[in-house]
Amino acid sequence: MKSICGIYKITNLVNGKSYIGQSINISNRWKQHTQSLDKIKNINEENPLRRAFCKYGLTQQVSQPGTYGNFKFEVLLECDRDSLTENEYAKIEELQPEYNRMMCPPSPDRMWPRKEDSSEKCCYVQYHNFDVLNYLPHESSLLLNELEPSFSINTKKRDCLKLKGHMIYLIVGIKQYGHKKKDYFLWESIQIEEISLVELMNGIQYSLKGTCFFCKEPIYLNDLSGFEHFAKHTMGSFAYGMQNAINDPFSKYILNESNFIQTNKIKNKLEWLANFENKLEDKYLCLTIDINNKIEYDWFWFYNKERTSIIFKSRYNEILKWDSDFIIKQFQVLRKQFPSIQEIVLPLIESVLDIAKAFPSITCVILHRKKIHESWNDYIEELKKQKNIEFELLD
Repeated sequence: MKSICGIYKITNLVNGKSYIGQSINISNRWKQHTQSLDKIKNINEENPLRRAFCKYGLTQQVSQPGTYGNFKFEVLLECDRDSLTENEYAKIEELQPEYNRMMCPPSPDRMWPRKEDSSEKCCYVQYHNFDVLNYLPHESSLLLNELEPSFSINTKKRDCLKLKGHMIYLIVGIKQYGHKKKDYFLWESIQIEEISLVELMNGIQYSLKGTCFFCKEPIYLNDLSGFEHFAKHTMGSFAYGMQNAINDPFSKYILNESNFIQTNKIKNKLEWLANFENKLEDKYLCLTIDINNKIEYDWFWFYNKERTSIIFKSRYNEILKWDSDFIIKQFQVLRKQFPSIQEIVLPLIESVLDIAKAFPSITCVILHRKKIHESWNDYIEELKKQKNIEFELLD
């Protein structure tokens, strides 16, 4: 399916309920709606549409118009990006889709998105604190060179309900060793195409999903005129989460659309990450290394049997959450080079069991906190059956 910008409809053929949505790329939006339906652990953490997919038996990922199980996916109209929200409101008003009404309870008498808020000019900025989160946005996908064009943000701020059809801009903060101040980079923007309310482990939050645009290269902000006032006063030193910066003159730098490119138009995502990391002075933070003009990736952390020597140490473990096959294949090569590796220390993640089964002679130590969410109970029982898996309680 070619890239279509416009309005789409998803209909539940069992009960007749429907959902109306907008997207810059409808095919990619459908893929995001139906991604990993067969791997959902806690259905309460999903929005009403994805819960319906699960209840009525849809498990496959959809990217083309047509009927899939009990659901019909169709394009209602094509339009340009600037008229997406206007056309979506018109179709919602005409068709009164039930799943749209269910997206943001407890106001069943209101249809979402909220039309009266859509025209407000805004420049919403979200902050990504690398020093707390210990990873860069999308770094696992960048390393695999498989970055998806769609993305989601979770927030508790009710103000986000007015952002359907608008952009959210992401700034990344990194404290490099030897630098007195933190370095800030404009990283990406996300055009919001769906807003829903979801129940997560840390409480009920709004989930904002949409199409992602990367900066052609991350923009270093510290030296730009007006940034210091913007960071300290408008953004409150980035302590309060998502903020509307439209009244700050510095927003002109953030709103400049020429800085951004759709993620699916970045041919080599790993190279994009490597180019950014080459500009960092603190090389411990880098995931990529350049060997004979060939970009590689740094590794994780592995111990010898006595745990007295770390064979490899890296801040990076996010990739383990995404692709166990990738880890297994690369670790096979690593073991030949470093036969003294006898132990892998991992967080509690879904790929642990696959890795443990692939390397029965290696001990997999799972670090965990005392309180583990009940959604993990069945998986933990499976892990306990594997002889080379051990659990270690974090202090």
